[in-house]
Amino acid sequence: MNDKNSIIVISDDKNVAQELVSKIVLLRKCDEVVPVNYNSAISRIESLKPSAILICEHNSRDISLGLIEQIRVLNKDIALILLANEEDSEFILSAYDSGIDDFCLIDAESYELVIRIIKNLKSSSLRHINSRNVKLLAQNSIIDELTGIYNYKFSQDLYDSELTKNIEGSGIFVIFAPSEKDKKSFSMERFANVVKSSVRFDDIITLGKGSKIYAMFSKSDEYGALNIVEKVNKTYGIECEIKAGMTFYCGKENFKQIEKRALNALSEAMFSDRNYFLLKSEETNEKDDDSTDWDDLEETQNKKDFKLFKQAFYKKLDKVISPVFYRLQKIYEDKLPGVRINQYINENECIFHLKNSNQDSRLKIVYSGLSKVAIYIIHEGFDSPENTETIISLNKLTTDNLSEIVENFIKNFMITAV
Repeated sequence: MNDKNSIIVISDDKNVAQELVSKIVLLRKCDEVVPVNYNSAISRIESLKPSAILICEHNSRDISLGLIEQIRVLNKDIALILLANEEDSEFILSAYDSGIDDFCLIDAESYELVIRIIKNLKSSSLRHINSRNVKLLAQNSIIDELTGIYNYKFSQDLYDSELTKNIEGSGIFVIFAPSEKDKKSFSMERFANVVKSSVRFDDIITLGKGSKIYAMFSKSDEYGALNIVEKVNKTYGIECEIKAGMTFYCGKENFKQIEKRALNALSEAMFSDRNYFLLKSEETNEKDDDSTDWDDLEETQNKKDFKLFKQAFYKKLDKVISPVFYRLQKIYEDKLPGVRINQYINENECIFHLKNSNQDSRLKIVYSGLSKVAIYIIHEGFDSPENTETIISLNKLTTDNLSEIVENFIKNFMITAV
């Protein structure tokens, strides 16, 4: 706390204000308690720069709530306590929404009032220190200045450190992202604020690549995570749907393994009617044996080889997959009335998606971390074509080859989707 604590008591009733001043036992001679009225409150706050403010309930509660909001805009860290005439839960909750830190009845005993002031002064001091630390982290690009969340490039170290500390622990890992149709209209700053306000103080959240937010919920089950997903969607509003990819994790895993599963789950959620998809680790191991292949090969191959494979796939993403998907989407959007065409691309998998009222078809390119990719073609619908799986070497994944594969996929969809 500061060496000097100026405490302002805001009330339009002089007798009430004086009685409250007498109740507040000063801890040090340099402390001061200053009564002010509602009309002069803002100007006195700006000049005195108090450490705490006690705001007495006004005859018009709307005036009280409005002043609380004004004070909070002026200073986010100041200790702000409402002195209510009675325990009206609706009014008190509204006051919390407007920005108070605590409340107390106006006729409370002196000791209760002083205890609440001291407690909130300490909290205010911690908020100020935290705010200063956040600014320092933002200056060093560890925390994103716009959202106040850890940047993606520090996420692996952060999550791996948490996993190492809790080697026997477990929980749910979630990746949040706006739906494809709502990406143009959504606000990243608002998105971050909604997620931050929906999680617990001990949950860990970071930014992901693109418009994603990662969250690690330790000691949580799927129902707890689903509650948060629903809360995020409800809070953000109907103008933007937030999708979530979810997976269980254990402390013995590393971040990259968990992230890959959650990204796969997110891609499934993006092309489903639900706003989430849960991918369990045992299901992932049956479909994707990447971790085993990696461990076996690591004993006989230099790690440099894997970096070369990864770099080769990134080049295919930029030079082949993204351009082919984009070009064919633009060509066929006009040729296929009544068909929704979407594409979704990340560093592990790429999806070209066709859907109408009769058919739902996906072409999925999955990179396993080696020198090959798997192309899955999945059709769902009445009398749909046969699903296929093809393995292709990276050097054979050319513009012409992929264009032919995607166009054949589209033609098969057109034949059965009428």
